[in-house]
Amino acid sequence: MKVIACSQARYDSTRLLGKVLQTVNGQSLLQYHITRLKSAKNITEHVIATSDHSNDDSVAVHCLEQGVRVFRGSKLNVLQRFAGVVQMLGLDDDDRIIRLTADCPLVDGLLVDQLIAYHLERGDDYSSLYIGEHVRGFDAEIMSVKALKMAAKNAVKDYQKEHVTPYLYQHPEQFKTSQYKVVCDYQDNARLCIDEPTDLEMFEQLVGAYPTDICAAQYMDILNFLKHHPQIALLNHAVKQKKLGE
Repeated sequence: MKVIACSQARYDSTRLLGKVLQTVNGQSLLQYHITRLKSAKNITEHVIATSDHSNDDSVAVHCLEQGVRVFRGSKLNVLQRFAGVVQMLGLDDDDRIIRLTADCPLVDGLLVDQLIAYHLERGDDYSSLYIGEHVRGFDAEIMSVKALKMAAKNAVKDYQKEHVTPYLYQHPEQFKTSQYKVVCDYQDNARLCIDEPTDLEMFEQLVGAYPTDICAAQYMDILNFLKHHPQIALLNHAVKQKKLGE
């Protein structure tokens, strides 16, 4: 069985143009994302799924420079993009796809491995990572290729196509779904995904102040650091996460 990590990435973000190619301490956000995922031991391959629009040419080139395979597909129907990755790689129904977003530069390979183990042990069709309502940026979801194909065939709402997985967790009568709840005692807000300029400012401050290489830090180390440096976490405290359909 293959387990493919698939990260969606795009250049033309409405709130922060070219965000995945923004650089912090000499590395793009996409490089942080790719590097940190390398610590996951149980994925077969990491693929970046971007659009076939000319705006994303630079994203595709950058990924290839990092040695990561790229799939290019629909700009708006990201669900079909993921289905295209399945076809490109010739995956079987029992193989698994992990959905990640490249605007989460601190994705944690350890958490990804834990999510894979949890998902396979339960025999889920779809499982998501839950790290508390106050923490964003370690997000990950895993699904069977069979479930992904069914979603790609049956999803009709635009937000279901844009966000890939809503059709799965909105139809518990069709799919076995659950959440992997991570142990986390961090009670404050920690927004580690990059959507707006203040998110980027926070990440710059975090990388600059972190005492060791943040690419090697585990999620609990990062949250513990923020617990003792709340002024950094507060920098983007006011940014609101968009809801489905917005």
